[in-house]
Amino acid sequence: MAKKGSDKTINKPISRRDFVGGTLVGSGAALLSASAPGAAKVAPKLSPDKFKLGNTMPLPLTGLDENWTGPGGVGDYAGANGNTHAEVNAAHTFRNNDFADRVKSAKDSDEEYDLVVVGAGFAGCTAAYTYRKQHPDARVLILDNHDMFGGEARQNEVEVDGYKLWAPQGSTGAVWPLPVAKKIGMFSPIWDELKLPQHFEWQQATNSDLKIPQDNYTPMHLAWEKTDLGWFHEGHGMAVNPWSNRFRDVPFDQKTKNDFLWMETYRQPPERDDWDQWLDTMTYKEFLINEMGLDNPIIHDYLNPFGAAMGMGMGGDIISALQAANFLQPGVTEYARQLDMGDPTNDVILAQWPGGNTGTLRHIVKELIPGLFGSSPSLTDVLSNPVDRSLLDSRNQKVRFRLNSLVVNVKHRGSPDSAELVDVIYHNGGEMHKVTAKHVMMGGQQHMNKRVVADLPETHTQAMDQFMHAPMMMVNVALSNWKFMDKLGVASVRWFGDDMGWFTTLRRQMILDGKEPMPLDPAKPTMLTMYNSFCMPGLPIEKQTVAARMKMFSLSYADIEKHVKRQFTKMFAAGGFDAERDIAGIIVNRQGHAYAATPPGFFFGKQGSPAPSDVIRAMHGRIAFAHAELMGMQMWEGAVHEGERAGQQLSKH
Repeated sequence: MAKKGSDKTINKPISRRDFVGGTLVGSGAALLSASAPGAAKVAPKLSPDKFKLGNTMPLPLTGLDENWTGPGGVGDYAGANGNTHAEVNAAHTFRNNDFADRVKSAKDSDEEYDLVVVGAGFAGCTAAYTYRKQHPDARVLILDNHDMFGGEARQNEVEVDGYKLWAPQGSTGAVWPLPVAKKIGMFSPIWDELKLPQHFEWQQATNSDLKIPQDNYTPMHLAWEKTDLGWFHEGHGMAVNPWSNRFRDVPFDQKTKNDFLWMETYRQPPERDDWDQWLDTMTYKEFLINEMGLDNPIIHDYLNPFGAAMGMGMGGDIISALQAANFLQPGVTEYARQLDMGDPTNDVILAQWPGGNTGTLRHIVKELIPGLFGSSPSLTDVLSNPVDRSLLDSRNQKVRFRLNSLVVNVKHRGSPDSAELVDVIYHNGGEMHKVTAKHVMMGGQQHMNKRVVADLPETHTQAMDQFMHAPMMMVNVALSNWKFMDKLGVASVRWFGDDMGWFTTLRRQMILDGKEPMPLDPAKPTMLTMYNSFCMPGLPIEKQTVAARMKMFSLSYADIEKHVKRQFTKMFAAGGFDAERDIAGIIVNRQGHAYAATPPGFFFGKQGSPAPSDVIRAMHGRIAFAHAELMGMQMWEGAVHEGERAGQQLSKH
């Protein structure tokens, strides 16, 4: 018998119950332990200075297989856990221009639509929804390269010991409560149009006295007082609720402890009428050092993954201080307090469906294809009923979703100023296909748009070149129980070191149709989510975003599984945790371009030039562009706002 926490136990693949009863989901036990054959091609030991400038990678990234992706759980999203090997291979084949010659031989499907939407995330689905409000009989085709619609608003679903567990793959929550969300401008009227709830109740834990938060984000730092929080340093054990005892059990020197307290009590930043434009002239790290006097590497290392996970994508050394204010980072948050918005760190949480913003997205899709989730309008059924795939691309539907379809070329038929049709070429089933449209909405990110739209004007191309993207890896860990956390007295844990991740938390689920969607009992299964960023301070943004993405893509599923088991064993063994017994399964969701990385000048432009987002919002002939990143903040509300704007532009064209 291996000792608890030994390398032998950690290196052993999880094969006891992975997700469904006693059977493995995916390709069997070998999938959990094999090294990815493609990993050797993808992950040579490159130093950061070997990466090319620009939002590109120097390696092809086309040889990945299912061992790299790992199991995806059950249900609609089982084959769509983040950027899978199939999508990464196809996207990088296109990026490497391997499709260029084949575009000319695309099969004409003889299909003509009023609107073709490229991208089935929030922006794309909202654009279709908005367009059809003005043109109810319009024929709409939505193309997406993934196996399931939603963009990053997709969920993981697993079954452990008879319980269904859900967790988000990416897009996670809505600002709550609604009156506060409306006051601070983080609300979309579509919530009311979809008749979504105006009030929620959250479950309470049974058989535990732990203080457990309602969402994943606020306990990261915003509201550490609303959870029983543990800080873990290897070799020092778990420091429980360190803010309550001046970090008594934390191995920091006294100056660093004082810096943490100063960081939280800073309340008098410079008062200026142009504070937002002023913040956009500097990085967040520059604000911390020059305005707050916090030139402490430990503080910067503490804040980087927090800010990145909240929505900045990367760390404060390259991100605009205004973006840090948007995501309520310490110090700059004071500007929100001065705007008579109350204290967002006290008044705001993120209301999270069990699978994140998947719940909201599915309600929009339900309006596009009635009956897709069955006939019941209940919240539980819309969120959890299986998709009727026979309706997705049915000739009988006014709106059709064509999945696993990578759009590789979009071009006006004639001059963009006078053309009446746009040709759209996509790759599906190993072949190139062509459809035509009166209007096209590009709902993807700018790194793809500038390659896909063949007749794009130089103004748009230059604006799109300014968008850099940071990766994020969401790892969802299904547990058979969390008795070890209850014994240690922690509902949320922040750890420090070089192993996998940095934070995870239990969360209370919202009550749906009078029922708890998942149990919250230490003796019963749960799912923990880890938001893994890849900050690399010291590199310029052009190199850092690429190096971060390369680091994420270089990890095989087996690597990640081993890291998670090792980290959990370090943290939780003292509470009785055993990785082989207590981890029921792990799902990895890699999002290669999760967040727009916004350097100083992103929001207000530089040297008198317009902000890049303003340039891209202008239509190009019969093509409009919409994505949350144009807001600089990849929140679902921003994606909906941009989708509505594009849908209205196209409706009037």
